[in-house]
Amino acid sequence: MSDPVLEILNKNNLSFKVSGRDYLIKCLNPDHEDTNPSFRIDRVSGIAHCFSCGFKTNIFKYFGIFTNPVPLKILNLKKKLQELRITTEQEFPPGYTPWTKPFRGISANTLKHFGAFYTNQVEKLQDRIIFPVKDITNRIQVFVARHTLSNGNPKYINYPGGVEIPVYPSYLEKPEKSLILVEGIFDMLNLYDKGVTNAICCFGTNTLQNSTKQKLLPFKAQGVTHIYILFDGDEAGEKAAKQLKPILEQDQFIVEIIKLPDGSDPGELDQIDVTSIKEYTTK
Repeated sequence: MSDPVLEILNKNNLSFKVSGRDYLIKCLNPDHEDTNPSFRIDRVSGIAHCFSCGFKTNIFKYFGIFTNPVPLKILNLKKKLQELRITTEQEFPPGYTPWTKPFRGISANTLKHFGAFYTNQVEKLQDRIIFPVKDITNRIQVFVARHTLSNGNPKYINYPGGVEIPVYPSYLEKPEKSLILVEGIFDMLNLYDKGVTNAICCFGTNTLQNSTKQKLLPFKAQGVTHIYILFDGDEAGEKAAKQLKPILEQDQFIVEIIKLPDGSDPGELDQIDVTSIKEYTTK
């Protein structure tokens, strides 16, 4: 079977190595001196991005080929096979170093469990605690990085940018009848750290408006029937929860909003509060 991505690499004398489902080459960004090749190209779709500088493109368009010559049926078949194949491959930015200490009240064990790390070799990620966010196939989709300084700006960045983020985690560690939906990653981490293992975050209040079926289907398959919305205790959080509730109900979930006191958020709840929420939501 032909491999049009490989043909492009050979035609343009680009050295590469095979890494999982990707070809790995030096970055094509002319402004990036990629001494340690970090530019990954999907061997089927040609979609490519650099985990070092964030440059993104499609290898076909980059070289002036505006249609992928791989037959559509073959492409779709490969995508389905890839979705069914669970992979443990993990690709991290240069300088990856595991995080080993508590941060913002979250224990080192919990941070380690979710793969937290840091790096000083990627400028955009310096002075940040970073989390790999994976999809249902266990493949990393994006890195979410929080500044370690309280006044760091911006507080959060997604690396690379422009990637649609799945809910996190994208599936539960064990079957549950209910899950708790929070806004931010540290909301989820605080709940998990205090014993609530069925919490997931949606990275903002509006990210589920048009994609609930796609992002929450794995949980329905795990047996989840109830969703508790636990957004921030402010006007924006309350408004977003009320807007999201009927959307989730259309997907056949039983939905309840848990209202927090004004000015509070799940990331600040203490052990007593989290235990109370766990007892209330256990089905």
